[in-house]
Amino acid sequence: MVTGAGGSAGHNVCWSLRVSPDGNRLDLTGTDSDRTSLELNNWIDRSYRIVNAEDPKYVVVLSKIIRRRNVEAVFPQPDGEVDKVSQERGKLGASVFLPAPSTVTVCLDKYDALVRWQEAGLRRSSVLIDRTSTPPAGRMRTLNYPVWLRARRGAGGLLSCLARSAEEARHWVMFHWEHGLKTDFVAEEYLPGRDFCFMSLWRDGSLVTSMVRERLSWVGNRAIGTGGTSKLNRVVHSERVNQSAIKSIKVIDKRPHGIFCVDLKEDEEKSPRPTEVNCRFTTNVHYLTMASIRLARPEFNFPWLAARIAVGEDIPRCKPMNALPANLWFTKNIDMGFTMVEGGKWRAVDFT
Repeated sequence: MVTGAGGSAGHNVCWSLRVSPDGNRLDLTGTDSDRTSLELNNWIDRSYRIVNAEDPKYVVVLSKIIRRRNVEAVFPQPDGEVDKVSQERGKLGASVFLPAPSTVTVCLDKYDALVRWQEAGLRRSSVLIDRTSTPPAGRMRTLNYPVWLRARRGAGGLLSCLARSAEEARHWVMFHWEHGLKTDFVAEEYLPGRDFCFMSLWRDGSLVTSMVRERLSWVGNRAIGTGGTSKLNRVVHSERVNQSAIKSIKVIDKRPHGIFCVDLKEDEEKSPRPTEVNCRFTTNVHYLTMASIRLARPEFNFPWLAARIAVGEDIPRCKPMNALPANLWFTKNIDMGFTMVEGGKWRAVDFT
């Protein structure tokens, strides 16, 4: 079962499972609170519209579907469902591939993770701007600008903004609060360098496999606010990124188990610094699956590996780090699909 199967990340996990070596034998169930989005997922055998994770009936509903469909493993995708499934895993009657509930709680709280990384010397100080405290203007005047502002919880760089002055920061926060968005903000140091994602699978404290991609451009207009999904990515092999990501995971969980996707950005000295870590697959997990198909390397399909580990089945031999070759480029755009290019061999040539 994949929850949030109507979202792009859930859809791409379902596609990855369907085109895997086990795809023809899988019975795949998808759930979502949006019926219209589920209609777009053609990879699942049965789909169900269900209540949101915040609904008191969520766990009961999920458990009933698990029993009816004989579900062996559940992969939650939206953050709210990751949280609920993690906390209530013992009531579901199916396996999950998630870290301990306490680890999931930290990963979902951007501020909590930043504080832990600060204590470990991986990040500088950050400031929490919460709705229950005094007006934020005073705290904002003490910050060293520019600063990065973002929502304390949420995916895709939710409500993030590069604020260059205390006045900009105050306006950004107050605008959202005055329009009824009940969220706390985090103000942190701005990291101006390269942008990476470290995607990894862990089993009982051991790293199973991992890869790093660099985000090079973004879909849509990012002139004021930021967030969203990347457009152009490439695979990179970087010991500095690998080690920083692994350290940031182990600060939060000394015995990692499950999916850990770490976002990192370089500081002014070009040192990669963690910005957040998620216990679920990112939207662009389908890049790895495309590489597994094109290159005939099933071990590149991370959702397939995760599913087999979750139900106690064997997996092929995997490289713990730098699993994918470093000559791969991936690109996508809205309503246009996605593709992979090897060795920079783009079809379009420069016209002279």
